[in-house]
Amino acid sequence: MDRVKGRARLAVTEFLSPERRAELASRLRRAGLRVTNPRLLILDTLERSGGHRSVDELLHHLETRGIHLPRATVYNVLHSLVAAGLVMVADVGPGRMLLETLRQWHHHFVCRECGAVIDVPCVVGSKPCLEPDLPGAEVDEAQVIWRGRCPRCVAASRAEGDADARSAVGSSWSTD
Repeated sequence: MDRVKGRARLAVTEFLSPERRAELASRLRRAGLRVTNPRLLILDTLERSGGHRSVDELLHHLETRGIHLPRATVYNVLHSLVAAGLVMVADVGPGRMLLETLRQWHHHFVCRECGAVIDVPCVVGSKPCLEPDLPGAEVDEAQVIWRGRCPRCVAASRAEGDADARSAVGSSWSTD
């Protein structure tokens, strides 16, 4: 365990500037969390990798930076970051859990064609943004998942359709 802690400590000083470390430490403290090297490294790596990341992807990003943390540590840190509101589980339905840093509450659109996960701003901007008609219930979170085809897939299929239409018109012309 000391070896892991030693590596994590080394990685913090090696990969985080004093300014970046101070910024992340301040965010952790404001969220009511103790500042630890694994929390600093995981939050930084999640932010640097951007988007919606699985735990396996996060572990890969950490390892490419030379940071070797036990999987259980990563899960424990992520659990504390989610509970503190610094990280969000991107609910995209069944399958692997995706995580992202949370600056503003939002929802997700999942493309059925390419699998892209796109952030969709929440009209309210905080949770819970929807209240069910369920007397006596206490809601602390509501996530909306839109599904369909993303703008890129729609545009690609339209362009393909236009090309097919031009091709069909061109092939019907006679050169007699």
